[in-house]
Amino acid sequence: MTAKILPAAMALVTLLAGAAQAAQTAAERGQQTYMRVGCYQCHGSDGHGNDAGPALTPDTLPPQVIAIFIRSTPGRMPAYPKEVLSDNEIADIVAFLKAVPPPPSADSIEILRDL
Repeated sequence: MTAKILPAAMALVTLLAGAAQAAQTAAERGQQTYMRVGCYQCHGSDGHGNDAGPALTPDTLPPQVIAIFIRSTPGRMPAYPKEVLSDNEIADIVAFLKAVPPPPSADSIEILRDL
């Protein structure tokens, strides 16, 4: 009897793992991809930019514009062909960027208000 239960249990675990992965949101996948391909190095972990790269959020460009720029950037940023970053991955990155809340205003930070 145990021999029959084990394969069924393994099938159930596999099914549940697949369902959990499918339930992952586009923004979550996009954040993982954003970090994996190194966007954070120039644009910050939250897309708000830093000295090396401009802010990508809160005013995120349309997905088509971002995709064109990623594929054929004229600047210092490396181009990412479809073999490296798929259209779906770019859409997920855009979903992540749109989900990032805007940074706090200077007026909401006490130490900055006192300057």
